[in-house]
Amino acid sequence: MEEYERSGKIFIAYKGTEFSLNDIKTKLTYFCSPNYTVKSICRENYGVIMAKVVSSSYVSDRDPYFNSQIKVATVSGYNQDEITTAMENYYRIYNIDDPDKYHVLINKIYKDKGEMVFKELSKFMDFCSVIWDEKSKDLIAGVTDSQGVYTPLFYGFTKKNKELMFSNKQEALEEFCDDIKRMEPNTYIKEGNIYSIDGEKLNMEPPLIKKTKENTDTLFDGLNAILLAVTKDAVKEKIEGNIEEYLESDDPKKRLIDYITKELDNETQKEVLKIIKKIVEEYQVEQNVSQLLKDSFNKILEEYTKTINVPVSYNVYINNQQVGKTTGAYYHEKYEQILLQTQLDEPIMLIGPAGSGKNVAISQVAESLGLHMYYTNNASNEFKLTGFIDAGGHYQETEFYRAFKNGGLFFLDEIDNSDPSALIVINSALANGYMAFPHETIDRHKDFRIVTAANTWGKGADLQYVGRNALDAATLDRFDNIFFDYDRKLEECLYPNLEILKFMWSFRDAVLATRIPHIVSTRGIGKVYKKEINGIPVKDILTSNVIKNLSQDDVNTIIGNMRDISSSNKYFKEIKSLTLKR
Repeated sequence: MEEYERSGKIFIAYKGTEFSLNDIKTKLTYFCSPNYTVKSICRENYGVIMAKVVSSSYVSDRDPYFNSQIKVATVSGYNQDEITTAMENYYRIYNIDDPDKYHVLINKIYKDKGEMVFKELSKFMDFCSVIWDEKSKDLIAGVTDSQGVYTPLFYGFTKKNKELMFSNKQEALEEFCDDIKRMEPNTYIKEGNIYSIDGEKLNMEPPLIKKTKENTDTLFDGLNAILLAVTKDAVKEKIEGNIEEYLESDDPKKRLIDYITKELDNETQKEVLKIIKKIVEEYQVEQNVSQLLKDSFNKILEEYTKTINVPVSYNVYINNQQVGKTTGAYYHEKYEQILLQTQLDEPIMLIGPAGSGKNVAISQVAESLGLHMYYTNNASNEFKLTGFIDAGGHYQETEFYRAFKNGGLFFLDEIDNSDPSALIVINSALANGYMAFPHETIDRHKDFRIVTAANTWGKGADLQYVGRNALDAATLDRFDNIFFDYDRKLEECLYPNLEILKFMWSFRDAVLATRIPHIVSTRGIGKVYKKEINGIPVKDILTSNVIKNLSQDDVNTIIGNMRDISSSNKYFKEIKSLTLKR
């Protein structure tokens, strides 16, 4: 470890949820020699961890350091003599009683000059530092080399969540990160972008494309637009749609720019650049370039999208004829099955727990088929389906009538909460192909489709759904059953907060294991996520959306059966300390 003596001892700075303070301290402990230990700062509410291998003789408040007055935390690598000289000779700061506090200079200058702290101190010393500001909630990391002694600083993105992590020793990041890079001297990173210490924004790599023929101007302008996006350290747009559509359009420049709508990780960025460079070197004709780019780029993205959550679109076919195309969106794992069986004109009954997304999935199927969706929430009596003649002699239409006559997808929600005798109307209409309504008899429209949803299997009430009816055997026989459970991949797409998801999934599994009648739905996770991003206290979120209607004994039983949950998870920690008042 001698090579790191000038820059202070080995440190890691990190903001995220994929790794815990214990994970990072365990890794740094590996680098500790006798008389060394690991000192840390953990701003738990913000997911910020700073830890450093230090001499056991360090005073308690030495680097890493949190200034409670200006709410700034720092961890740094520097030479003690240089920072002491800078403080005394240039800033007139003296602390004879405790020279170990000289490192607070970085904190002090940051308060006055922000990220220009790197430029300011580079006049007097070489150092690397990672700074976290509670106001901006951002990690700012920089390294200077103005005095000719390069203090290394490395960064990488965590393997699963792609969260930024810094260290002054490359090996310290290898267990956590992919594609570790060494920062150039006299630069800093802020909000995913790289700047010189003068504040000039820098590209990670220059564009690789050069025009090979005048008639390819538009294509290569578009490719350069991609490169300018994907070569940045952090791409904030999202991938959506089909690249083939964009490449074959009349305006590839605009289309290609629009296409970059999902963050690409560094490995994918590099692969894209290699492919485009190879294409330009080997092919001269626009058509060939376009086709090879399309095939190669699609292959890379296909592999990449297996590991991330990307909105997808579907081409919809009936009898090998394309009848529609969906917009880029997130779909339940049963979407394609529902779509296919609806296309085949098979009546469907989705059976699954409350809040699993049945309504959304059915509306997506209707949109995919280009059908209007007609909605009815349970058929409490026959007239809710057939309609009736009012006192004025006018027929009062129903959603079922409109769909049956004009075509469309009729969605009967909570069919197991309907009057079983009223559902005989549907059986008759489906069997005969025509229907006698109070004012006329009409044939079924060729584009009429029907999908229903239930929380039970139609056999009557159970412990959770106590108000459900037993359905007639003829009704049950009429419908194809599709079990529609909670889809964790969909939940991860819709509500990308791993700490919330791990807690809610563990809580849900414990509810199922204990057979306590309680619902932990996709809809419920959405409510927790919405409150989290709006700063609602964890305790209030738990009591209003997670453990509502449960007794203290039930909560204790569920907690005791929760598995695969970190003790540092803030929701888990809070629920264990809650005392319910009923």
